[in-house]
Amino acid sequence: MSSLIFTICARNYVGLAEVLGKSVAKHGANIDFRIYVADEIGSDMAANDAIISAPAALEPFIDAVEFANMAFMYNITEFCTALKAACFMHAFADGYDKCVYMDPDTFLTADVEHILRELDSSAILITPHLCVPSETEGPRADRGILATGVYNLGFLGLRSDPETTQFLVWWHARLQRQAFNDHYNALYTDQRWIDFVPALFSSGAVKVWRHLGCNVAPWNYHERKIVARDGTFCVTPRASATDDENAVPLVFLHFSGFDFKKIIDGEFSQLNLSDVEDHPDLRPVYAAYAEAISERANEMARYLSIPYGFERFADDTQILPSHRRLFRVWLERHGFAADPFGVGVGSFYAALVTRGLLGKSPGADLAMDKATTRSVANADRLLERAHTGLRLLFRMVGRSRFFFFVRSLNRLAHIEQHYDTFRLDQANIVSINAKSNVV
Repeated sequence: MSSLIFTICARNYVGLAEVLGKSVAKHGANIDFRIYVADEIGSDMAANDAIISAPAALEPFIDAVEFANMAFMYNITEFCTALKAACFMHAFADGYDKCVYMDPDTFLTADVEHILRELDSSAILITPHLCVPSETEGPRADRGILATGVYNLGFLGLRSDPETTQFLVWWHARLQRQAFNDHYNALYTDQRWIDFVPALFSSGAVKVWRHLGCNVAPWNYHERKIVARDGTFCVTPRASATDDENAVPLVFLHFSGFDFKKIIDGEFSQLNLSDVEDHPDLRPVYAAYAEAISERANEMARYLSIPYGFERFADDTQILPSHRRLFRVWLERHGFAADPFGVGVGSFYAALVTRGLLGKSPGADLAMDKATTRSVANADRLLERAHTGLRLLFRMVGRSRFFFFVRSLNRLAHIEQHYDTFRLDQANIVSINAKSNVV
């Protein structure tokens, strides 16, 4: 039986994906490795047989027009995750019997057979974010896990099986239009959908893999302890009385949310979780990953400097996150745009220009579109000013109207809700007749 581990990334993460590939080669002698690149590959990548151009490879599953529309409406993270089911379909069509997806920021430290053996008896192998009931919550609180999904899709193992095919068709249909990071609509990229899997597919096909040595990541450091032993690593529950109690091999870690430019310089900086605890037992594993990255530091730095291939219109104008969200509504109402990146008459670009939505200062507009309370200077001061305005509004409109307004803020905070405010439907964007993929 032939087996494959693959990852999906944009061009800027190819160097990081190659670090994963090197760990696969070290710990999986009889397994192939692939990198599906979402935004085309450069001539310097074409000689690497492990690098696959997603736009070309996935056309049997996502045609060129649909691919372009997905590339426009999704941001870089959403888009890479939205391709995941199609990449599995492509790999199975190439004849692989077992396929394992890993995020590019994953690092194998033990024999990949630990994973492949589980796929002998299970067709769908998923790992939960947390495996140990604990009175103490981790740096990502339990409600944060609920918001992003019980299972982490930085890893997914599938075996060729009729139920796997059924799962991929079901999942792919949803990822085509509903792989947004959108907590208001209970979506989180490809990940929230997997919460359905144990309920929708048979218990004989699905395995929730609670192996503590698999998918070790910042959100579960508080429940898992790393033990170095004779040049290898093991994992025990952090609450264990001894290091030998319930020890299992450390198979792979998921370095999710780290600043990889800083790792090149030997510094581990967590971008997503501000209060990740610095457990001393993690340092040897961090050092091993830092060493693997340092060996490819020049290549990684070069790749990290490559801009995302779907970040600009055809005339090189910056596409802002707000543009993608407004296009999402257009797509739901009218189907695929003939050319979402185009700038001619009848284009989405032309509609944005007409409505004054293109932006005047690309750098500043992009920063503000991505702004959060963590990224904006003097955020607390700005919020206090907003509270002052709200207090004035309360006095002006009274209790009932004020409470109605406040309850509406969550909805009003989403760019999509203001699509009709901008009258974009009157801008005559050219669409094509295409089948609806809304489910």
